Amino acid sequence: MNIFAPSIILVEPQLGENIGSTSRAMLNFGVNDLRLVNPRDGWPNSKANAMAAGALEDKHFKVTLHDNIKLATEDCSYLLATSARIRDINKPVYNIKEGIKKLINAQNNGLKTAIIFGGEKSGLNNEDIVKADALININNNKKFSSINLSMSVLLICYEWFNNNRLSKNMTQVTVNKEKILANKSELNYFIDKLVSILDDTNFFNPDEKRKIMINNIEAIFTRNQLTLQELNTLHGILSSIIRS
Repeated sequence: MNIFAPSIILVEPQLGENIGSTSRAMLNFGVNDLRLVNPRDGWPNSKANAMAAGALEDKHFKVTLHDNIKLATEDCSYLLATSARIRDINKPVYNIKEGIKKLINAQNNGLKTAIIFGGEKSGLNNEDIVKADALININNNKKFSSINLSMSVLLICYEWFNNNRLSKNMTQVTVNKEKILANKSELNYFIDKLVSILDDTNFFNPDEKRKIMINNIEAIFTRNQLTLQELNTLHGILSSIIRS
């Protein structure tokens, strides 16, 4: 398995055929870690096998099933989310070339990376988008911008394959421990702790705005790519506040 390739995460994909085509497109370009979040028709799926052209049977290809994005990204430190439309979320937005350069740079610094794709009908919702470090947008004909899910995956995997400049000595890269980014599991733990404290102080008022307010808070921390050291400092601040 190519441990340096990004993981591909499909959130609530609807059609088994698209999962199969996605698997085939990934393996074409050396990307072999597919993570499925709540596929509509369950998993495994015979229709996916029919469209995968053998990719799903390849010994180097891995498919895992997850209940939500949090669980699917626990080991990841840099996430790109695909979006076909402008979002009211303050995050960097890159075209494919820019986004893949950012992703490869993260890989060259020893970080686990992933790219998130939404379902065929409506893509990713804001609660999914907010968990990413940045958005990646595929430039196309704005008068007909609908791209099949597996085609979107193919375009991005192709760009990664052709721009990947990882050296054979990648495993020997020395990373400054003070600059290691927190992974999403560590970040989510901090955000959950912060939200719990804010709940205790009745911060989310009125209640109907709670979800939006939490998304805004989460966006602050995901946007700034916190290091593990910085996150530990924030934990210390929360602990100090609780004690006082």
